[in-house]
Amino acid sequence: MKVITCASYYGSGSSALTDLVAEYSNVKDLSNFEFRFLHDTDGVRDLEYHLVENHNRHNSGHALKRFAKLAHFNEGNFMSKRYSNFFDGNEYRDITADYINDLTDFECTGWWFYDLYDKGPKIYYLYQLANHFFRRIPGQPFKILKNEQTLYSHPTEQDFLKYTQKYISRLLRALNKEDKEYLEIDQILPSSNIEQVMKYFEDEVFVFVVDRDPRDIYLSEKYYWKEGVLPTDPDKFCDWFLYCRKAGKGVIEESEHVIKIQFEDLLYKYDETVARVEKAAGLKAELHDKQYTKMNPQRSIVNTRLWEKFPNDHGVKIIEEKLKDYLYDYSEIDIDNVKGIKTNESSIF
Repeated sequence: MKVITCASYYGSGSSALTDLVAEYSNVKDLSNFEFRFLHDTDGVRDLEYHLVENHNRHNSGHALKRFAKLAHFNEGNFMSKRYSNFFDGNEYRDITADYINDLTDFECTGWWFYDLYDKGPKIYYLYQLANHFFRRIPGQPFKILKNEQTLYSHPTEQDFLKYTQKYISRLLRALNKEDKEYLEIDQILPSSNIEQVMKYFEDEVFVFVVDRDPRDIYLSEKYYWKEGVLPTDPDKFCDWFLYCRKAGKGVIEESEHVIKIQFEDLLYKYDETVARVEKAAGLKAELHDKQYTKMNPQRSIVNTRLWEKFPNDHGVKIIEEKLKDYLYDYSEIDIDNVKGIKTNESSIF
């Protein structure tokens, strides 16, 4: 099995790439949900730091608890199934429990500061007050978090990698029960420090890092999405945009498994960009049998050149000055000759 994933920067158009890949018949498509557990805070990469790179008698075991807490949230519940929606029964929970067990040297009853701290300041001070009170009463012992279990873990780098690769492999195979040649899973790799996370895979992985003209991201958020995720003050937007792209080492080194794609190229240079994606990942053109059903350039071009709809937005000029190296070059693009199926849909998405 080969894995295809997208990494992006929020609003940069990665869904166009995942939609394109989903049109191939030998691809199991899971791109409608983001699986970020490897690189999110308290995820697997954080585990490696606390268990291997910066082992600490308290922090390391607690990092396992934090990972378990994140996994429990990611599993979902009756209100939002999240990961469990893609697994059979308790598969995700059971596979994750096995992984935590593999990494745990031993456990015993006990607690320390962060076990209490994680419950919030009100609980923390309530327990401390109770402890202070009962300690003054003879024969009235009070044990803070008397049933708390503490985990102890100090794997070698080799063992951590072995157990993690086994864990990821089991999850991916549970997600691809049809045993298709490719599994497409969204955002499982980050757009920065990619190599630090790619090593967790036994399977061959292709990550496409998708970027987009900053003017369209800015205008989409300001006038259409309005989700409040990124700033719409133009100067702060430029700071945010550069901050995201300079995260980690600040440079994405392309390789046979890391490929940078420009969102606009998927629309205005469709044929050559599709050929590039196929060559990079080994996808076969003859299996592209659902072409334009998910990624239709004629539909997606409404998301480009938004500054023409808002000629009086002063923020565009600021972005053009501060982020000129990131602007898409339309000088040789025939915007009236776009591949795809014509549609009357014109809403921005």
